[in-house]
Amino acid sequence: MLTYSRRSLLHAAVATAALTVALSAPVPASALDGAGRTWADETAPYSDATLLDLADVGRGRTWAAGFTIRAESGVTRFRPVVAERAAPGAAWTPVPSATTAAGEVSSRVNAMDAHGGRDVWLVGDDSAALDGKVYTQHFDGKRWQVVPAGLPEKADAGSLLDVDAGPGGAWAAGIAQIEVSRTWNEAKGSWNIQYRNAGIVRRFDGTAWRDVPLPGLPGDYWYLNAVRAVAADDVWAAGYDGGSGSPLLMHYDGASWQRVEAPGVTDVPGQAQKLAVSEDGTVWLVGEDWSPEDGSTRALVARHDATGWHGLAVPDVPARLFGVTARPGGGIAVVGQTLGERRDALAWAWRPGSRGHWKDLGLPQPASEGSAENAAHAVTGGPAGLTVAGTSTAEGAEPQPFVSVR
Repeated sequence: MLTYSRRSLLHAAVATAALTVALSAPVPASALDGAGRTWADETAPYSDATLLDLADVGRGRTWAAGFTIRAESGVTRFRPVVAERAAPGAAWTPVPSATTAAGEVSSRVNAMDAHGGRDVWLVGDDSAALDGKVYTQHFDGKRWQVVPAGLPEKADAGSLLDVDAGPGGAWAAGIAQIEVSRTWNEAKGSWNIQYRNAGIVRRFDGTAWRDVPLPGLPGDYWYLNAVRAVAADDVWAAGYDGGSGSPLLMHYDGASWQRVEAPGVTDVPGQAQKLAVSEDGTVWLVGEDWSPEDGSTRALVARHDATGWHGLAVPDVPARLFGVTARPGGGIAVVGQTLGERRDALAWAWRPGSRGHWKDLGLPQPASEGSAENAAHAVTGGPAGLTVAGTSTAEGAEPQPFVSVR
């Protein structure tokens, strides 16, 4: 049985899985969405911050969410931050009421989602200020309110890593570190505690977050990175199964959750990182694929339609994907990070009828010199274009957020 420190599971859970397919190389960005489309950099309203998610809140408005890190008296504190843009091309402005409402909570913002401007959710980690419960925060169109989510019995730590705000209510998924046994070590004068790490799902019933039981999995380490509802009786969650070392898929049919096996997606090494749903109900999954032969990492993309789950061919370059958004006409845009000699932020697009070819959108790099590491974490957009948010980190410096619009 594996044991983990209180925080090691959190680092592993947000680290970024597997698909054996024929691969096609990306082609120039000008081939997508018409020639001449370009990116414009937009100034983020925060520095020394990590932006992890974006949400369309309606009427052309876009919100970005993340966290800042500060050292206070030798203690590292995380502060949730939210920014708003009234329309593409407009200036990003802080939403200080979100940070103020968080009070003394020290937590990352791991994900954000919105069902219009009156139903916005943030989710994060457990916090001492919440008696060990997990931080979540809701905006009802007028005010922000912290709504703690409980952890399983004997859980010592936990995180909600994704949230889906939909017309049928909000879903959240993540991981908990749960005590399995403890024995007293007389020589050291301390307890030896062993843990298992398991996925958790919560559903907001209009008043509080409620646990929705998951099936038990063999092994001591698995978690859920993503959750998306197609309908009240059609909800998907995805993540990682440490027992098999492969992507994990689960489905809720309105009564219970069940594990789903998808050949070519869940039976090879890798991890699912994010889900999205198209207008026609197609479910998209992205993450990373780990090659058993040479240990290299490639992007993972799969989709679920009326005939089941199917892997999509991806560019043959070392890369991992962190975000995906469905686009009009049945296409998708994905973002992530390349893993070659340089670690650059990437944005690719795929659309039906493109003969399986991906288009490299030529995302500009916020830092291109030295040892800076760039990563695109989130993407959102519609007919008017795409917005991408991410982070650039130089060696020895704090992470700096970037936003680009196409």
